[in-house]
Amino acid sequence: MFDFIDLIYLVIDIHSSINVNINDLIQIIDDAIKTLENERQAGSMAGGKVNGGLVELQIPGKIVIIGDIHGDLKSFFKVLYDINFEEFLVDPNNKVIFLGDYIDRGNNSIEVLYSICYLKQKYPNSVILMRGNHEAPVEFPFSSHDLPHKIIEYYGERWGKLIYTKKILRFFRLLTITILIHDQLLLVHGGLPTEDIGSIIDLKRSIASAQENHIHNKILEEILWNDPLRSPTKRDWDFSKRGIGKLFGINISRKWLNISRTKVVVRGHEPCQGFKIDHNGMVMTLFSCKQAYPNFEAAYLMMSGKQLKSIHDGIDLSNYVTKIF
Repeated sequence: MFDFIDLIYLVIDIHSSINVNINDLIQIIDDAIKTLENERQAGSMAGGKVNGGLVELQIPGKIVIIGDIHGDLKSFFKVLYDINFEEFLVDPNNKVIFLGDYIDRGNNSIEVLYSICYLKQKYPNSVILMRGNHEAPVEFPFSSHDLPHKIIEYYGERWGKLIYTKKILRFFRLLTITILIHDQLLLVHGGLPTEDIGSIIDLKRSIASAQENHIHNKILEEILWNDPLRSPTKRDWDFSKRGIGKLFGINISRKWLNISRTKVVVRGHEPCQGFKIDHNGMVMTLFSCKQAYPNFEAAYLMMSGKQLKSIHDGIDLSNYVTKIF
């Protein structure tokens, strides 16, 4: 298995890519699957509760949030280097949260997939892997999902199809759908569902079972695919040009924050100049990929628990965003 620290320095210093041995990839995905299954069975992690696709956290010691990566290994490793990840992650009270979309578009989807699995199995209480729309290709097929082709190109058709269908898709289904950080943040990959929520109990129940009920309920689709609506309309939502999901309006953001008793929605899903703020500070978009989006910037968020307690909206939160250069 790779010396992960050496890899980080290698990729950052000489812009190198790496080839992942097939046995190493299978082993690390299996280890990550076991870690995620154990976490769900236990119903807990350090500083939080796990209920299906929902994770509820108390305020962590420190927190890092990373947006879409899309196979951009260099930007991803730059974040790990910047935060001194070994020292950061060894403390189970600290949390690194990934908002999803690890794969497709960029040059190193396989290496990024290997890396996030490595981090989850090595630091299970400190790393939370969320599911992006690119990690739900079976439920919501889309044309830019190129990971299967890259897997087959690397490992041949027989082994490539086996790894993808038996290992990777199983791993995807175990990823977190939504995170609630006590009184402060609501984290999703894409956006907020447009249907009436009901109570906090209804909200939690729907999210926890979103994967299992996605055929009969659109909550999974909308959490993974929705975007904030920027122009007012007669209704609280509009159709999305993506062809999947919807655009959710400011009233929906306000309703979700009120019911979840949080202050800011943090999400990824959209390229931007590292981050952007919508809905009068209620929604922050964070994006961490540069390679596949050269006209945009990349960033991540890092702050202490004390700083997190002091924020009132996404504008406050933006003070803790760091651009990736």
